[in-house]
Amino acid sequence: MKELMDAAKKMNQILHQCEEEGDNMDIVLNKISGVKVHGVVFPTLMLLEIIDKFVEGYKERQKKVEIPSEDETRRLYEKASANWNSKLN
Repeated sequence: MKELMDAAKKMNQILHQCEEEGDNMDIVLNKISGVKVHGVVFPTLMLLEIIDKFVEGYKERQKKVEIPSEDETRRLYEKASANWNSKLN
């Protein structure tokens, strides 16, 4: 079971790296095809499903990376400041 979990972690690392490097689908598939469990490669159909599931989370990952606008930063600062100051009084 540990080897299967290690394979999932390795695939996730590869997918994130491929995303950062802008690799195309053929390169991504080739890279994660190298991940094996007990010496056995995953079927291509399963790898395609894993890639597709990873792609579904792209927009959510981008939201975490995006730098907030000045207005958003100001609004968050004002909210945090008001909360902080209300706790001190």
